[in-house]
Amino acid sequence: MRDHPAVPGVRHYPELDSWMVADPDAALAALGYPALSSRTAENGFYLPAEARTEYAELLDTLGRWFVLRDGDEHLSARREVQRLFSPGRIRRLADEIGTLVVRAVEEFAEDPTGDAVTGLANVVSARTLARMLGLRDADPVRLHGWSRSLASFLAASYRQGNARRAQEALREMRQALEYSNDDDGIWGLVAGGWREKLATCSMLLFGGLETTASLMSVSLWYVIGNGLTELVADPDNAGETEAVVERVLALYPPLGHVARTAVADVEVGGCPMPAGSLVLVSLTGKDAFTPPECPARPPGHVTGERRVDHLAFGHAMHYCMGAALARIQAATLLRVFGQRFPAARVVSHRWGTNRTYRGLDQLHLALE
Repeated sequence: MRDHPAVPGVRHYPELDSWMVADPDAALAALGYPALSSRTAENGFYLPAEARTEYAELLDTLGRWFVLRDGDEHLSARREVQRLFSPGRIRRLADEIGTLVVRAVEEFAEDPTGDAVTGLANVVSARTLARMLGLRDADPVRLHGWSRSLASFLAASYRQGNARRAQEALREMRQALEYSNDDDGIWGLVAGGWREKLATCSMLLFGGLETTASLMSVSLWYVIGNGLTELVADPDNAGETEAVVERVLALYPPLGHVARTAVADVEVGGCPMPAGSLVLVSLTGKDAFTPPECPARPPGHVTGERRVDHLAFGHAMHYCMGAALARIQAATLLRVFGQRFPAARVVSHRWGTNRTYRGLDQLHLALE
């Protein structure tokens, strides 16, 4: 490892042949550099030639994800989907999300495990995304299974078992979406044939499911640990609840970093990086190669803060189009949960060890 003398948060790891940009200002700038390309998948799927033929459907679908494209190609594909996340459409979904959250909270009251990760956050995120995709009453466990299969392949594509499970997940997802035939969902609204539809739906599933669930579970942990349950339960304190969500996003972003490839010589934070370099841009302000922090209790909360200076949702043309939807889900869950269980307390929790997707693996609550 070598720190750049001018910017300590920009480091080169020779043994990994990659750069890490952890300095917040340098990371913000890097996310807007055209020379740092999102086309990391083209050379990032490590499958032998015969396996590429066997898993051609999987590779074709992932190759259509517009988050792995740049410039006008990215913007034109994004524009079509962006309208499905317009402020008006999200506002119309807010009441439905409230209904989904109330239902999930009542079901959680009967959950013998008391684990708010699997029994609450995962359920709300899955049912909300299922509604967006056009999958009514989809099984949350099944949706998270699809998402994790895709994540496992992207994290270790050289393992052919991961490729097999990811391709099976996509086939199951296509079958379920075609069968649901919901014209108001993304599957019914995206233009093109089934390949384009499956690419868009799987990309949104992969990008939004686990991250939103993590935001909700960590927000619950933060609120209960800081004694803010009464505060967020009051509908008149909507601004304070939103501030809590932003504080959690700043402290514990669900996604640790994004990968970029230098398509030309580029300088980041005063540090020259040659063309062809793999560059990992931190969204946490910390080095992605260090283990995630696993605090036993949340830091104190200061009411009245309204700062939103984090990179949890990215920046520039790749800014997360589902950011508003994730914020609404988290704030709604905090309000409904606080009203239903004002005396809830944390029994135990366990942080995950994944260095890319960060959050809680377990959050056991006593509802009292």
